[in-house]
Amino acid sequence: IIMTALSCLVAFTAWAQTDRISAIGYVVADIDRSETFYTEVLGMRPAGSFSLDATWSQEAGAAGGRPFSVKMFRLGDGPDATLLKLAYFESTTPRPPQEGLDSPAGVNYLTLNYRDLQPVVDRLREAGIPVVGYVRRERYQLLFIRDPDGLFIELVGSPDPPVLPD
Repeated sequence: IIMTALSCLVAFTAWAQTDRISAIGYVVADIDRSETFYTEVLGMRPAGSFSLDATWSQEAGAAGGRPFSVKMFRLGDGPDATLLKLAYFESTTPRPPQEGLDSPAGVNYLTLNYRDLQPVVDRLREAGIPVVGYVRRERYQLLFIRDPDGLFIELVGSPDPPVLPD
């Protein structure tokens, strides 16, 4: 009995572990606007796309049998970098407005780390995207912005040089 319990514990431990998040996905209202934001402003790289038909959607239980498409963007370097998967439908219900991170609205924010925040901040200014908040501390600086669908995006980098006035 002890050996059986130990075997089950070892098997469960191996099964329950993962070494990374492979992708983060959410639905966007306007894929062209979102693609421009994530590539030209945040600097992500396109990583492919695919479409799923109504049969797949029904079998997977993923979208109530509605066909949809996905565009993927790489969140770092290398083949193991996390993918951001933006799903889009022929029509969607807009996401309810989110006033802050304290609402249970599904995904509330994404955090992206940059070696150098300044080029991103420069692209934000060029695109006219407002900064919602900025914090600079001894070990980091971060700013919050919103994507085209209102999702909060936290951009994090080293504290120096400061990218915005304190």
